[in-house]
Amino acid sequence: MHLEGSFAARSPQDRVYAFLLSPDDLSTCIDDPHTLQVQDEDRFKGTIKTGVGFIKGAFNLTARIAERSPPRRARLKVQGSGMGSGFDIDATIDLSEADGVTTVRWAADVLMSGPIASMGARLMQGTIDKKSAAFFENARERLEGP
Repeated sequence: MHLEGSFAARSPQDRVYAFLLSPDDLSTCIDDPHTLQVQDEDRFKGTIKTGVGFIKGAFNLTARIAERSPPRRARLKVQGSGMGSGFDIDATIDLSEADGVTTVRWAADVLMSGPIASMGARLMQGTIDKKSAAFFENARERLEGP
């Protein structure tokens, strides 16, 4: 499944880039119950309790920053598993700034396996769109806040 979107924040590009590559900052944008442990500058792991349709539970995840091109681009790889399901995500962010507003364009290729993969595409898309919108709105609010 390919996903993409964008959001804009009234914040300098350098600050937005640093925020989006900080596991501690990103953690504040996730609405679902979760834990996060930083392993090193490019790796972190954790758990998230979430669900799609009737499939709900905890997923373990590992994430790695696979590419850094400050302050314009980054690539992340995330793997997760739980409740007999799994996912692999290959995501990129591309940033640009104009007139004090940074635009972030993101894209992700997601591969799923197990019961979660059997969910209908419409149900999956709706859930992912809702969770992505909430995550990026939380990020925008934190970046524009005091």
